[in-house]
Amino acid sequence: MKQSAVSLVFLLLLFLPLSSENVIVNGTRGAPWLWPCQHTFTEPFQPNDSFIYWQSLNNTVLHAYVNGKEESKHQNQLFKNKTKIFPDQLPFGNFSLVIDPLTLNDNTSLEVIFVEEMNPKRLCPVTVYVAVPFQEPKIEINQKEMTATCSTKGGYPEPRVIWKSRDHLQGHERTLEPHEVRTIVISVEGKTYRISSTVSITGSSKVTCAVYNPTSNQTLSTTKDVTPPSGVRFHPAAVVVLFILALIVCFSVVLFLCYRSED
Repeated sequence: MKQSAVSLVFLLLLFLPLSSENVIVNGTRGAPWLWPCQHTFTEPFQPNDSFIYWQSLNNTVLHAYVNGKEESKHQNQLFKNKTKIFPDQLPFGNFSLVIDPLTLNDNTSLEVIFVEEMNPKRLCPVTVYVAVPFQEPKIEINQKEMTATCSTKGGYPEPRVIWKSRDHLQGHERTLEPHEVRTIVISVEGKTYRISSTVSITGSSKVTCAVYNPTSNQTLSTTKDVTPPSGVRFHPAAVVVLFILALIVCFSVVLFLCYRSED
């Protein structure tokens, strides 16, 4: 009898319209996450005649409460021993669920299915985006190639890399354009990303590399001074100025020598 009732519940869900009020939330891998869900009953809660399923939109069951008790038969293996509800709060409409810990597999859309007297309701739809913090970015300077390479790893999702450069002569700082940056993104085991981004540092006295995680809204940045190479490369305008100064000095020396010879 119980099995047939559960089957009927899943059949009813096929014809139940989706809720339109979806909430977007962010979480961090490895941390606990509370999915708040509060429902207002029209009639007193009857635990022995109720079904509650916390599940994804593709019907993957995270947790189940059937006929007055928690039930693990329909729970997906990925969520064994990592979900928790508040049974004593169910009569008050508190259908909240804790997932501990979050993993990247929890990037999904979820909903609560509440069935009372064969009347199913979709509650508390939410879409979860899980972030993994990146390591502090490091900048390495290649004096021979006059390039700077920023690298980091271990984060999720794919970040945005932003470079800033301070001009050596004028001291002005600007954000480099996309065509001035060469970034390589590699997806490694565990779905995290490894980033390597390279820019030219010719004419720069200082560079800053910022790595922005769009899910956690976190930005990590590193700044490094650019030391001129042993063979200093002068700006073209500086070369012209030095050449003119050299001519003036040479002309002055010639005039001085001619004046001395006349004496």
